[in-house]
Amino acid sequence: MTPFDSCSLVAQALGLALAHSLWQITLLWLLFKALTWRLQRHNDAVYLLASCAMLGALAWAAATFSTEYGRLSEAAVVAVFEERLLQSASSEAGESLAQPIAKQSSSTHWLTTGLRWLERHAAPIGWVWLLCASLLWLRLLGGWLLLQRLRRRDVTPPDAHFQNICATWARHLGIGRSVQLLESARVVEPLTLGFWKPVILFPVGMFARLSPAQVEALLLHELAHIRRHDYVVNLLQLTLEACFFYHPMFWLLSGEARARREFCCDDVVLRHTSNPLVYAQTLTDMQHTLVHSLNNFAMKSTGRSHFAERILRIVGITPRRSAPSTWWFLMLLPLFAFLTVWWPAERVEASSAPLTHTLVEPFRAAPHPSVPLQNEDAPARPVSAVAQNLTALADTVPPSGPSVVVAAAPLKLNVFYIGVDNPLRIAASGVPADELVPRLVGAGSISGSHGDYVVRVTEQGDVVVQVYRKQGEQETLLSKETYRAKRIPDPTPKLGGQYTSRNISLSNLRDMRGVEVVLENFLFDATCEVEGYELTVLSKSTDPVSRVVQGGQFSDEALKVFNLLETDGGAVFIDDIRIKCPGDAKPRKVGGLVFKIGAAE
Repeated sequence: MTPFDSCSLVAQALGLALAHSLWQITLLWLLFKALTWRLQRHNDAVYLLASCAMLGALAWAAATFSTEYGRLSEAAVVAVFEERLLQSASSEAGESLAQPIAKQSSSTHWLTTGLRWLERHAAPIGWVWLLCASLLWLRLLGGWLLLQRLRRRDVTPPDAHFQNICATWARHLGIGRSVQLLESARVVEPLTLGFWKPVILFPVGMFARLSPAQVEALLLHELAHIRRHDYVVNLLQLTLEACFFYHPMFWLLSGEARARREFCCDDVVLRHTSNPLVYAQTLTDMQHTLVHSLNNFAMKSTGRSHFAERILRIVGITPRRSAPSTWWFLMLLPLFAFLTVWWPAERVEASSAPLTHTLVEPFRAAPHPSVPLQNEDAPARPVSAVAQNLTALADTVPPSGPSVVVAAAPLKLNVFYIGVDNPLRIAASGVPADELVPRLVGAGSISGSHGDYVVRVTEQGDVVVQVYRKQGEQETLLSKETYRAKRIPDPTPKLGGQYTSRNISLSNLRDMRGVEVVLENFLFDATCEVEGYELTVLSKSTDPVSRVVQGGQFSDEALKVFNLLETDGGAVFIDDIRIKCPGDAKPRKVGGLVFKIGAAE
């Protein structure tokens, strides 16, 4: 797989993860609202839940990306493998095997159509998101760099009295780090910067305009941010906002977290002050004098939202929340819980199959013998899992008729092989299995019942599988699918069923039973027989000697000819190997073998 293909897979997995995040984050938001319904007075708990919900959105999206990337990588490997099979089969058989799959039905279900559209456009969605998120991250980086300049430019230390107040309250709140208090000409409200070396910036002249009680309250608020490590949490929150910029529910979560963060710091101030009205009046006066909002990285005493609610809380007035307004998301919870079970990643896999009216799936098809497989007993393709899933849909009949699927044959060849049993599974959602009646149009027959059938074809060419629904005396055609009837692929000739052309000792040559042919990686039960071949022995000291052998076993005459190789060695040529496979009307030839025999020591 090329680096470009890997990047494309990453983008496609990103697009699918983004699509899934639309309902995942909505579900997290609904769960958050349900859990915090009775916790409105517990700001720490609500803030923790909001933070966990945002981290949960990141973790869920990452897990979805990992799952989708693994699935797409496996699918890409299978696609490359199938392409090589098609090329190999086309070059040896002299015909093009890449026929288009049967035409889709116009009654494709809207959901599966949407999933297939998403699969096709997931990569562009992923690239667009990556571009937008990168721009937002660059913007955040620029804002962070600008904010760091506030620590060094136009700053002066305040009076020692205020520095002592700051140090005293820092020790009282259990802050082990040294907190620097500065006045800045570049800020218009108190704010906190930094984590390892935190800095509190006050506007120049604010200490002179405010009373000691007001300064102390504002200092407590900023120190509360430092004690709670809000600066680091805010950095992570800003990064997540850039990641999920497209989702309104995530912005609601983030806004709730910001509001609760300010509420928590206000609670710290209220626990250590005797006059909450002074603090409320101070915040109100500052809000009225602000002309713009500074960088999002700073922790500010006035906050960004819910200001009126903050002031009411500080003075002891709790707004009544309308209980009926919460019922809408409680009623939607079961819907989104159902979506998490009903729309797993496997449905996206299933959606990539062609869709029409019935599922008609050959269980196995033969890859070309030139391509080895590790496990000959394994199913040829995971498509059969689709059939098993669709069988479970027997009781869901939409008003417009049965929603049905046709899964193409493995290797996308739609092939039946002559002379062997070709298993099929036929299912239609909303239709009982005993009402489905398949018929084969062409040279062959179909037998079986209750969804499991066997097709036998007798001639090369096209055959059609028609699926009817029989209700009483009435039959309705649901689907028809065209397949190609082909003979069994050429097997590989081997000496004794083990060796192809190679160096071999004379003793090993004699121990072999003769010539056998092996259907490598052909997953049907079939055996080809050797009808005869021409044996030529070329000794270094004699002229070539040829014998025509009937059957696959070495004849007595052939074993005698091998005696010519005892002294000097030589070579054995096995040519014009004639075989007959199930369904063959006459023998076919499959090439020959060459073995070099070493001289006796």
